Amino acid sequence: MNRTLKNTGIVLFILLAAVGLIVWKYDFPKKINLTYPAVEFRAGDPSSVDKTTITIKGTLHRKLWRNESFSGQIEIAKYEVTKSRMAPFIFHKEINNGWGVLTYFNEAYKTTGAIKSSIIVMLSSVWKIGEFESLKLLLNEPVGQSPSQGKDLEIMAPATDYESALALDQQYKERDQK
Repeated sequence: MNRTLKNTGIVLFILLAAVGLIVWKYDFPKKINLTYPAVEFRAGDPSSVDKTTITIKGTLHRKLWRNESFSGQIEIAKYEVTKSRMAPFIFHKEINNGWGVLTYFNEAYKTTGAIKSSIIVMLSSVWKIGEFESLKLLLNEPVGQSPSQGKDLEIMAPATDYESALALDQQYKERDQK
């Protein structure tokens, strides 16, 4: 009886360790395919509003006890650079409660298909709520160029006007997301 109990304990331990390892390594991917109306603006300046759309296509990787990451494409209709290849990025929980960086590879090609030149463009800081229920971008200026720096130009989605963009921005500020 004592030997059977010992063997059962060992098997149970190995089984739990295997399940724990699988849960630790598995990233619980979620396919994302969304298009939102968006508003680009500067807080305090209603005349700065410019409407656009944001399309998000890719996979949100939701790892247990670790930072989420996104691989795919986030395209802003008014910025050509966002049609370029986008680097995967991480939403860092410890930095402004989920901060990430949108980076694109703006590449020019030779007629042979080889890369002629490649410029890395850090477009913006990015935050999200949930599984991209909303999105906040703090753009680096000059937009789409390298080098650039963050100032006060924002894009909020989904938003259709200045008031809805400010209300959504306030939600992010209440969550300590810059």
